[in-house]
Amino acid sequence: MIKFFNKDNFVLSSCDNNQKKQSLLVSLCIVLLFVFSSFTFFNALYGFADCIGSIVCGSMDIALRDGIRSLPLFLSVFMSIWGLLLAHGLFRNVSEERRVKSIKKNSITLLAFAGVNLVAILVMVAIGKFSSIVEGSPSPLYPLDSIIYSLVYVAMGVFGLVYVKRLQEKYPYVAPSRGPIVTKARGLYCTFMSFWLLVALFSFSGFFIGMFIYDFSNGYLFYGIAYLITCFVNILFIAFWEFYYNELKEENRKSFLFPIAICALCVSLVQVVLYMVGLSTNLDAPSNGGFGILPVAFAASVNIATLIVVFTPLIVSVVALIKGLVARKHKEEK
Repeated sequence: MIKFFNKDNFVLSSCDNNQKKQSLLVSLCIVLLFVFSSFTFFNALYGFADCIGSIVCGSMDIALRDGIRSLPLFLSVFMSIWGLLLAHGLFRNVSEERRVKSIKKNSITLLAFAGVNLVAILVMVAIGKFSSIVEGSPSPLYPLDSIIYSLVYVAMGVFGLVYVKRLQEKYPYVAPSRGPIVTKARGLYCTFMSFWLLVALFSFSGFFIGMFIYDFSNGYLFYGIAYLITCFVNILFIAFWEFYYNELKEENRKSFLFPIAICALCVSLVQVVLYMVGLSTNLDAPSNGGFGILPVAFAASVNIATLIVVFTPLIVSVVALIKGLVARKHKEEK
């Protein structure tokens, strides 16, 4: 076990103090932006749930009205995720030219979403879709809080472009503290990671908010605890991937992947079993006790969204195990 955490196994061990400080700063930014993105995504799901609920009830006009009013919430999700991608791009172990190109592309995209959101809010206030700049629903300061949120990301996008054009020579960003990014099957990799990111974003906010709004009474206690454990395992897995596995040197990633995947598979199987046992104690628990965590999941009789959250750690573990077996086979062939 000790060898898995030996500092010499990590790319950061061969970096100088400047690189280590920059790596720590970028890591803190990623964590902060992940938290923002998580709760933004959670709020947007509530707005989406209102629209779905109206459609299910046959009130398409109300669904359209709620959809328009929730547009700032939906655009905020794209802003927050692109802000996260902007910070995450600094970790990519690629050439300076590609890194600068990534910063520029993500900054422009971020500015586009933030700019559209600002214009949309001001137009809707002007034409009466919002009664005032502070309407008070779904949050006390809505849509003013969305304006402030957009301005923060405008500032981030502007900083990215200014850095690319004027500041990179004065404040050079040195090589990141992690191994090279995946190049094979890049489209499949990005699709899988996007799916995993969305599940992790929901799991983070679902875990912390769930502790306060979940109904642990009326026979829902065991299921509630099992569901919170499920959310925590999702958070644990993506944090481990981001800040441990990606920080390993390439040769260590290949040799460590198989034992890591075995451990992850065991943890995910235990988590799934706990959830199923919790579900068996009260089959109404997802719809009744868990409604406040993800209302949109309970618009249908089958809670597909909940099952996705439950089985994602298992899917990630199986994928890692397959990659670990392939890496071990290649190593034996050499």
